Amino acid sequence: MPEPAPRRPTLRDVAALARVSHMTVCRVVNGSHAVAEATAARVREAVKRLGYRPDPALSALAACRNGVGAGREQPSVLAFLDCDADAYSAVVLDGARREAEWHGYTVERVALPHDPAAQRKIGRQLFHRGVRGLLFGPSNSPWKFDGWDWPQFAAVSLGALNHTPALHSVSMDYFEGAVSGFHFLQARGCRRIALALSPKLDARTGHRWLGGYCAAAREARKPVLWAGEKWTAPALRGWLESARADGVLTIDPGVCAAARERGLAVAALNSACAPDVPHLRLDPRDIGVEGVRLLHPLVLRREYGLPAEPKRIALGGTWEG
Repeated sequence: MPEPAPRRPTLRDVAALARVSHMTVCRVVNGSHAVAEATAARVREAVKRLGYRPDPALSALAACRNGVGAGREQPSVLAFLDCDADAYSAVVLDGARREAEWHGYTVERVALPHDPAAQRKIGRQLFHRGVRGLLFGPSNSPWKFDGWDWPQFAAVSLGALNHTPALHSVSMDYFEGAVSGFHFLQARGCRRIALALSPKLDARTGHRWLGGYCAAAREARKPVLWAGEKWTAPALRGWLESARADGVLTIDPGVCAAARERGLAVAALNSACAPDVPHLRLDPRDIGVEGVRLLHPLVLRREYGLPAEPKRIALGGTWEG
């Protein structure tokens, strides 16, 4: 006779290993922030050691028994609606998949067209397959999500741009990142701090990098902006010389190199520049992670439809180097 399949680890197994109550494990698994970080880390380690995976369908059934929601059981698939299908979106998707697996979901990528009729068709297909959770991926410009029957889905937008209609969203805190970068250079003795960013990339943040820089520079009354799109070495050297800057905020490796050639202090608003350049660590995967953590309780409780008061989660970072 074949050997019986190994017993699936349970919440109580995790609780026993982590030395906490099963309700504490539930809170951590469901993404609650009401658990102390040290305790949550112990629970996550126990989950990893035991190979525990929640079952969204069973979680939904338990929710129904407790009077939360109504109707059919929740599915175990989330859809990632890929707006731009670029390298950045792929990194965010990777973070979403890692977190979703931890909660017992799989994430399917679906290319998202602008055409409302095509969006409506995708929505019908996902609904009839039982998919109820939608993650709208990052984009370079605002979108109109016109083709969706919102009462059938819970949805979260990933990125800083304001789409139509307004959804719950997760993004990096670009505004505060620029403010902290300005102060980072100030603390190192810089008095004339320049911002050198491609307007196209800044637009992806809803111009929050520019807004944060201007807010910080207003205190110093010395804003210095790069307004060009021609990122050639001669153009950069000429601009830096005319700007008379002693510190530069940027995300562009070429700007970093040109500024360091002139002996200027540089602070990068992401980790794209040289490894030894001080930078703000903001892993785009964290956007996907927090998106799933925000979406999971909505799917579990069947909180479908457009939110009356959309939530925006802004993720901070830490300066390294």
